[in-house]
Amino acid sequence: MPLVHKLYRGLALEPYQPDEPETTLEKPWMAVVEAFAIGGGCQLLLVVDYVIAEAGAYFNLPARKEGIIPGAANLRLPRFFGEGLARDSIMFDRRFSVESPEAKALINEVHPPEELDAAVESAVQNAVGSGMVSAAGNRKAIRVQAEPFDIFRRYMATYAREQAYCHLSEQFIKNLEHHWNAKSRKL
Repeated sequence: MPLVHKLYRGLALEPYQPDEPETTLEKPWMAVVEAFAIGGGCQLLLVVDYVIAEAGAYFNLPARKEGIIPGAANLRLPRFFGEGLARDSIMFDRRFSVESPEAKALINEVHPPEELDAAVESAVQNAVGSGMVSAAGNRKAIRVQAEPFDIFRRYMATYAREQAYCHLSEQFIKNLEHHWNAKSRKL
């Protein structure tokens, strides 16, 4: 989670004050999805600024199968999909094809595999074509209004408590054994 947090909020400058955006150093981030982005990979898509995907790829959050909470996805996914599709994804293991109409809220471009490198190069040139100062400034302004630090703190307090309940439940082990064949794996 520290990686995701740094991608989203930037690097802390001295003296750091989480509610003061001028105390962070930020830059735009881009992600490329090849084949799939599940779990943590999907979480990364929720904090980057631009996503290019390979045709035929998909993303989802399978944490429900384990009986746990998927990080900050419950906080961030509704911003992209609305509450209904976020519930569908998180609570009912919905898988999204990058070509689906719903995915357009999260995926900026879809290309055949052989065109991915050129698409990335073009997107980078477009993003920084006017310089990094405005790119970083615009990113920070959008982030500050989308997820104030107090809301993030409140969410993480709930997340930590509920995740502890999930991890301490008997159902957690049963879910792992059922969905991931834990008993049959060799260490």
